[in-house]
Amino acid sequence: MRTKPNLSFAAVRGRPQLKISKNDWQKIETAYGHPIATPLRRRILIATREYLDWVEFEQKADPTANCEQRIGSIKKAVGIFRRAVLACPAGFGPQANFVAMRLISMHMGLPFEARHGLQNLALTIDRDVSEGCERALAELRSQKDSGFRRGEMWELWVRKLTTILSNNDLPTRIRKDSDKTKTARPSPFVPFVRELQACLPAKYRKSHALRHDFEANVALSTAIIRARSRRRVTKSPPVTTK
Repeated sequence: MRTKPNLSFAAVRGRPQLKISKNDWQKIETAYGHPIATPLRRRILIATREYLDWVEFEQKADPTANCEQRIGSIKKAVGIFRRAVLACPAGFGPQANFVAMRLISMHMGLPFEARHGLQNLALTIDRDVSEGCERALAELRSQKDSGFRRGEMWELWVRKLTTILSNNDLPTRIRKDSDKTKTARPSPFVPFVRELQACLPAKYRKSHALRHDFEANVALSTAIIRARSRRRVTKSPPVTTK
């Protein structure tokens, strides 16, 4: 199921904490079944640090639909303003409306040009703002695939981990058949990701990440396979507030 797009803009404060102790690395190596040398640990840490730096923006980014609705509400508001100024509402006589328009225009320094200055201003504002709103909506729609999508940063992290390990001749293959057989051990990469995720703040892990049961292994294997099939999207640097 395709997730709803979010904006490519977000603001967060600070950085999520990341600490992988010597004991954590031992757990990761035991689960993985292979030793991880110090230089390789550094590259894994860098990839994980990058994931944490990005995932907070992904989670905080507002839906694009909210921005579209806000633009629509502004366009609607200027239309209401135009109608309020141009039309004499029920219950008001034409003389009262005329004097009101004349006085407001005079005190705003708006000259009479075929209409009262306030009426011309309302028409200009409605036209300019409406055109600006349409252009803004067009830009949002043209960028609908460039914003944050929930889960995208986790998938990018998995692809980076895959590249790091495979470049060092360590196993990364996911056995689709045996990983779905209750009597078989999951592919080594699956418990590697699970134990590495255990070092992250809880809200940045997959919900099934820390369980060791068969269903959790299948779910994590499936998530990894899906992550590797996604096309990587290049983004601009995030906006942060510290």
